[in-house]
Amino acid sequence: MQTMIKSWFKYFLVVGMFGICINLMYLALPIYMMIVYDRVLFSFSMSTLFTMIVGVLICLLMMALLDYFRIRMIGRVGNAIAQQVTPFVLDVMHKSAAGSNRQGYSRGLEDLERVRNAIVQGQIFSLLDLPWILIFIGTLFFIAPMVGGVATSAVFMAAVFQTLLGVLEKKRHTIADVAFQANADFARTCLHHSELVSGMGMLPRIRERYVERYNKILAVRSEADAFHAGIGSTVRFLHLTGLAAVFGAGVFVFFSGQITTGAIFALVMISARIFYPLERSLADMKTSIEAMAAYKRLLHFVSLQGQKAKLALPEPQGKFEAEALSLALNGKTIVHNISFALEPGETLGILGPSSAGKTSLCKVLLGIWAATVGKVRLDGAEIGHWPEEQLRRYVGYMPQESELFPVSVAENIARLMQVDPDKVVLAAQKAGVHEMILKLPQGYDTKIDQTGKNLSAGQRQLISLARALYDEPKLVVLDEPHTHLDDLGFRMALHALATLKQKKITTIVVTDRSNLIAHLDKLLVINEGQTTLYGPSQDVLSQLANRQQSQQAAGV
Repeated sequence: MQTMIKSWFKYFLVVGMFGICINLMYLALPIYMMIVYDRVLFSFSMSTLFTMIVGVLICLLMMALLDYFRIRMIGRVGNAIAQQVTPFVLDVMHKSAAGSNRQGYSRGLEDLERVRNAIVQGQIFSLLDLPWILIFIGTLFFIAPMVGGVATSAVFMAAVFQTLLGVLEKKRHTIADVAFQANADFARTCLHHSELVSGMGMLPRIRERYVERYNKILAVRSEADAFHAGIGSTVRFLHLTGLAAVFGAGVFVFFSGQITTGAIFALVMISARIFYPLERSLADMKTSIEAMAAYKRLLHFVSLQGQKAKLALPEPQGKFEAEALSLALNGKTIVHNISFALEPGETLGILGPSSAGKTSLCKVLLGIWAATVGKVRLDGAEIGHWPEEQLRRYVGYMPQESELFPVSVAENIARLMQVDPDKVVLAAQKAGVHEMILKLPQGYDTKIDQTGKNLSAGQRQLISLARALYDEPKLVVLDEPHTHLDDLGFRMALHALATLKQKKITTIVVTDRSNLIAHLDKLLVINEGQTTLYGPSQDVLSQLANRQQSQQAAGV
C-alpha cells in the first residue's frame, strides 16, 4: 500500500504546487486591502480602484480554477489507487473467507472506500496547507513582529488543544467502530438466516439483542461526540480570539505609527488564512481518524507484492494422491494421517458419521485449506505448485451447500467466465439437468436472485453439479451431491457419475447412499478424522458387513 501511494507521489507534488499557487494568489486580498485603504481612499482615484478590483477578481478566479483542478487531480489519484488496490483486497478477503479459521479480514472494501473518500474529498489538503501556517506567520512577523507573536501564541494554543482532541478521540472512535462492525456482522448473519428466524419466531430476541448492543455503541459515540463538541468549541474560541487579538495588536501597533490602516486589515486577512487549515482539519477529524484506521488495517492485511508466477504444468491425466494428510484447527485435530491414491478415471467414496471430517478433508484435497502435515498431488505435482488459474480449469467442486451467484443459470454453470454455449449445454447434459433448465422461465438466461431462492434446493444442487462438470475437468470432488435430490434428481446424479467414469475423470464423492456407493471403485471410511477402512469397494463393504454382524451378535 505504501509503495502504491509512493508511486503516485509525483501527483501529490503537483497538487502541492497547486496549493502553493492558491496560497500565493490569496495574498492578493490583503494587498488589495492595503492599497485601497492606504491610497485609493485618500487619492479618490477611480482608475486605480478599478484596476485593483479587476486584478483581485482575476486572482480570485485563478484561485477557484486552481482549486477545481486540484480537487479533480486528487480525485483521480484516489480513484486510481482504489482501482489498483481493489484486486489485492478482494484476494485477501476471499482467502480470509475461504480459510480454515475464517477470522481474517472481511471489511477490506469498506476500508478501501474510506481511504479513497478521504483522498477524493480533499482531507489531505489540510496536511498540504500546514506549512503555509509558518509562511504566513513569517509574513506577519515581517509586517509587525508584535502581531506575529500574538498570532503565533494563538495558533500554538489552538494546535495543542486540537492535537489533544485527536489523540483522545482516536481511542473512542476506534472502540465504537469495532463494536459497530461486530453488531453489523451479527445483523447480517441474522438476515442470512431470515427464513429460520421467521419460522422459529426469533426476531423479537434478535431485535432486542441488536438494540441492546447498539445502545451501548451509541453511548460510546455520544461520549466521543460530546468530548469533540467541548474541545472543538474551545478550539474555535481560540481561532476567533486569535483573529480578534491580531486585530487588537494591529491597532496597537498602528497607534505607535509602525503600520498603516490598510496593513491592519491585511494582517487580519492573513491571520484568517492561518487558521483555515486548522479549522478544516477540526471539521474533518472524525472521518480522518476513521480513514487512518482503515489505512492501517489495509497496510496490515493487504500486500501489493504480487505472488511470483508459477510455471505452467502439462494438462493432467487425473492421477491423484493424498500422502499422510493432517489438519489441525484451533489446536484440535480435524484430519489425521489420511492417505489414498487414485489412478485416472477411478472413483472414490468417502464415508463416515457426521462431524467425521469428510468436508474438511475435501477442502484440503482441493487446496482450499492448507494441510498441516502431508501432501496432495495431482499427476505427481503438489496441489500448491499448480498455477491457481490453470488448476481450477481441471478441477470441479460441488460443495455441501449449493451456493449460486446472482447471475444467469448459464453464467453460474460457466463459473462466471465468458459463457461458451456449447460447453454450458454439454455440462448441463452431463449432469442430466438440460431439460430441467429449459423449463425455467427464461431457460439458461434465467436470473438467480440474491438468495438463490427462486429455485428449489434440488434445482440449485443440480445446477451446482453441472458447474462442477463444466469444461471437461480431470478431477471432480462432490460433497454429498444428493442431499436435496428426489428420486429423479438422484438418478440424474447417478447418470453424471456414470458419465464421469466413462470419460475417465477421477472422482471423489462424499456419500452415505448405498445405491451410489455400489458404483464406486474405492471406499475410504473415516471416523474422528482418521482412516478406519480403505480399499476396493467390495472389500470395504464386506468388512463393514462383517463388523455389523459382529456388533449384532455381541448385542444379542
